[in-house]
Amino acid sequence: MKKLILTLTILIFSSANLFSQENKQNYQSIDHVKALNFDLFEEIGFDKNKIKSVCRVIYSMQKKTQHMASNGASPVGATEALNEEAKYLLLKVLTQEEYKRFKAIQHKIK
Repeated sequence: MKKLILTLTILIFSSANLFSQENKQNYQSIDHVKALNFDLFEEIGFDKNKIKSVCRVIYSMQKKTQHMASNGASPVGATEALNEEAKYLLLKVLTQEEYKRFKAIQHKIK
């Protein structure tokens, strides 16, 4: 069960990144995308500090995924490691309830 959750988490992070790259043409600027994500996080009750922290974790995981992929890492191994790390970092900032709300809207992040 734990591995399934971890796998789903990294897949969501990865798919959000791919979806974001494909749809960037639909947005006029990066600032517009940031504003959309900021509004989404505010809707679920995050304050500015939590929003910044969550965005940093997402960006960090995206960069690590790119780096691991460019070095030929196993997708399964990378997924498990990054899922654990992302959850650990997010739970340092968010409560369990906030983390659940974040997971519920994660697919909407650009």
